[in-house]
Amino acid sequence: MINECVKKLLKESLIYDVGFGDLTTELIIPKNHESKAVIRVKENAVVCGINFVADFLDDYNLKYKIFVNEGSVVQKNAHIMEIYGNTKTILTLERTILNFLMHLSGIATKTYHIVKMVREINKNVKIACTRKTLPMLSMVEKYAVYVGGGDTHRLRLDDMVMIKDNHIEAVGIEKCFNEIKKLSFSKKVEIEVDNLEQLKEVLKYRPDIILLDNFKPDNIEEALNIINEFENKNKYRPFIEVSGGINEDNVLDYAKYDVDVISMGCLIHSARAVDIGLDLFRI
Repeated sequence: MINECVKKLLKESLIYDVGFGDLTTELIIPKNHESKAVIRVKENAVVCGINFVADFLDDYNLKYKIFVNEGSVVQKNAHIMEIYGNTKTILTLERTILNFLMHLSGIATKTYHIVKMVREINKNVKIACTRKTLPMLSMVEKYAVYVGGGDTHRLRLDDMVMIKDNHIEAVGIEKCFNEIKKLSFSKKVEIEVDNLEQLKEVLKYRPDIILLDNFKPDNIEEALNIINEFENKNKYRPFIEVSGGINEDNVLDYAKYDVDVISMGCLIHSARAVDIGLDLFRI
């Protein structure tokens, strides 16, 4: 299913990019001209999106060879794909497929490096993204996080209940938990807490997951002591997620604690596109 969604996304991107026609290519390149194109990664990176690009090329009568697997860690100047066929078509599709590969590979690469760094001190904690994604690109951006070794967290609002600070502000904690009793047993419940007093109040409702939001590293230990005390008395411990202002510069300050998930918006919204180019060779 994701292949069809991505193919539709790429086609719509191409339609926007081409407009009423690729003026330069249409004027300069002969109708039956054929070429080989080499896609090259110009820096060390994790490749993401290559299989989606291959499916996209199938619809435009272009042949191709893929030289790496999805998620491969490649070195600078690695050739990841060759494309063969009509030169006009290759040149018109060039920027659409490169932009796609650059963006997804950037997210996968950033995720890979952060996960690798965290694993040096914590083998078990999950590194997850958030819903801070670009409109219409959430599915593929979260897919890129997965390829880089991270967790996708909620894909959509209907994945689970996540009670945030604005829900609490609107109706209060007790009302939130009373209303979610209508929820199907198959859905998990997570609640965001901003301080230690809120944490103590929320624990008595036994949510599946508690999110310690915008807690400083020094406060995490105190929060975990409260949770451990509750567990010892009640034989229940929720999953613990920490989030808010966490990036590659401070993630290790959080990873040293016994938490289950560290979620980071920067995996997507601050990922730099990987430098990927296409070189054409006339046949």
